[in-house]
Amino acid sequence: MAAVDYRNQIGALLAEVHASIGLARTPEDLSAQIEIPKDSALGDFAFPCFGLARELRKAPVQIAKDLLEPVSRRVAQSDVLAAVEAAGPYLNFRLDRTLQIAGLIPRILDGSFLCARPPTGERVMIEYSQPNTHKVFHVGHTRNVALGDALIRLSRWAGHDVVAANYIGDVGTHIAKCLWYFRDFFQRGGGQVPVTNRGEFLGSLYTEADRLLDLSTLTRAPHLNVVTARVLEMEPHPKEPGWQVVRVDPGGGEEKQVVCGGTGFAEGDLVAYARVGAKIGKRRVDVLDKQGVRSEGLICSEAEISTGTDQNRIHVFDPAFAPAEPGAPGVPIVDLFPREGALEAGRSVSEEYRLRQQGVRDVLSGLERGDPELTALWRETRQWSLDEFDAIYEWLEVGFDHVFYESEVGEEGKRIVLEELEKGHLTRSDGAVGADLSAFKLPFFLLLKSDGTGLYSTKDLALAREKFERFGIQRSVYVVDVSQELHFQQVFKTLELFGYEQARNCHHLAYGMVVLPDGKMSSRKGNVIAFSELRERLIRRVREKHLDELAGEWSEEQISEAARKVAIATIKYGMLNQDQRKNIVFDLEDWTDMAGNTGPYLMMAYTRTRSILREIDGYDLDRVDWSCLTHEREAELVRALMRFPEVLLEAARGYQPQLVCVYLYALSKDFSRFYHDCSVKHAGDEALRTARAALVDATGRVIGKGLELLGIRTAERM
Repeated sequence: MAAVDYRNQIGALLAEVHASIGLARTPEDLSAQIEIPKDSALGDFAFPCFGLARELRKAPVQIAKDLLEPVSRRVAQSDVLAAVEAAGPYLNFRLDRTLQIAGLIPRILDGSFLCARPPTGERVMIEYSQPNTHKVFHVGHTRNVALGDALIRLSRWAGHDVVAANYIGDVGTHIAKCLWYFRDFFQRGGGQVPVTNRGEFLGSLYTEADRLLDLSTLTRAPHLNVVTARVLEMEPHPKEPGWQVVRVDPGGGEEKQVVCGGTGFAEGDLVAYARVGAKIGKRRVDVLDKQGVRSEGLICSEAEISTGTDQNRIHVFDPAFAPAEPGAPGVPIVDLFPREGALEAGRSVSEEYRLRQQGVRDVLSGLERGDPELTALWRETRQWSLDEFDAIYEWLEVGFDHVFYESEVGEEGKRIVLEELEKGHLTRSDGAVGADLSAFKLPFFLLLKSDGTGLYSTKDLALAREKFERFGIQRSVYVVDVSQELHFQQVFKTLELFGYEQARNCHHLAYGMVVLPDGKMSSRKGNVIAFSELRERLIRRVREKHLDELAGEWSEEQISEAARKVAIATIKYGMLNQDQRKNIVFDLEDWTDMAGNTGPYLMMAYTRTRSILREIDGYDLDRVDWSCLTHEREAELVRALMRFPEVLLEAARGYQPQLVCVYLYALSKDFSRFYHDCSVKHAGDEALRTARAALVDATGRVIGKGLELLGIRTAERM
């Protein structure tokens, strides 16, 4: 009899007792309240009486005492319950240990305890992975893959009809950057495309393109819309003694008034002036009212334009400093501090930067209008990434029932937005179209720019409609990092406005980033651990720590296959055994530790069960006497095995594969204690040896099934 059935039996028994004292409760309601005590000495199941206190107007401790007698009478008639006792505010139930074991272990061994639950009839789509083509697939992506794959396996085990989906980003500015660099720099420079790892190669081109498009690579003062300006006049502020009202000439025949609190400058000086709209650090320069005086722009300190560290001292250009026109206002400061060797002779920083930005815009517009040459290049390079993704998924042993592409939903998204605008579900704001979500305490959700350009949000609406209408999805799960939390709140509420009932059953499985000990990884910065490097490092470390010593005893093929399995267990378990919302610091050394809470440790726990069975050369289940299993360690192990289905259902319902990790690690520790205290090979008599062997076999099968549902294949030997 499974643990779930014990709950139901206790729930039915309690429903009878409740009815006898005039309380209407269903067995289902009561069984849902039943707990498993953390201390096994307290019993196998516990019913808390707190919920009855208000209705019965008694303390929970007294209620437990009052219920004990009628509950005890019914326990005495039960086939599986051995005893019940009142312990404070709880009724603690004990099972008939022999019947419990006899009802559990055979069902584990014949597979019925471990098999998937009956179909629920609910169709669920779980969308995960979602890599971008033309970028590196790196160690951070494996957290998404591990979460999505485990959730799919758990949901299918829970009885749901699951569609596994991927949504690949194959359009966008990042691709235009990559192709711009590939065409205008790599190909023209005579570069040769590698034969392998072409997806990662494209990612390296994207990183290099982003470097060239970073203004700081061209100038030591990377601040746009900041120019030289002549100080024409200075007057004290009428209200604030520490401020000056300054009139400046920033060139172009205009004069500006700025309220400035900086020091170290005077009339006639040439200073750095940030125009309205410029960004200094994270601050946008705006027109401000400074205690009754209009201030347009900003006169910059040394720190603000990266020429020093003083936040208050205004940068004043040396009179001998010769910009394009000596002493002239209106010269972009980016041109005054060029980096040595960064520019071709005769070209300014601003001109070079403009040409680079225009090059990317030209590629992007060419792709959008279907330029034949650029489209062909996009298709060819896109396939390099897709082929690499397929190889990675195959190695990780994950798959998809359907793959969506961002390039396929852009136009449909725009049509949907215009349709919903006509229906009155959306509004216009300054020419743009979006959803007014203020009633839900959410910001305005921009869906179409004023020029008609769609956004990522636009495509998400089209993707959702296709899921609902084409695939008949009743519940949709998005495995996406936590930074997109607001975005998905807006997506789901907008879908509700459109009338989709399924929107209420949409769920964003948010997870934290994978970071390195020295900080966040970034494809743009190029400081990522590419998947090919991750795989190589995993395999090498696993072999060094656990398998190379078997050379000569095992064939190279056996060692390689075991190394692959342990490597996958290392990375998947390491990603799953975490608080999902928190960042993970990737630590290969800790994750490959055979003695810690790791994938290799659980693999070894499973392997040890197989090794024990090989040592005793099997057992005859038909001759098992379950009453022999009386040791405390045996009882702990049986009690842990009983919880397996409940843990899986809780993990599936709560989108928390980590719960399975926690359970399997605790079960493996219970098994280790059993293994230490309860010998199988030297059990003393055949009956006890046989019963313990069956318990070991059952434990191994539960560990193996749990690992399987986390996407980890076990090894019979390690």
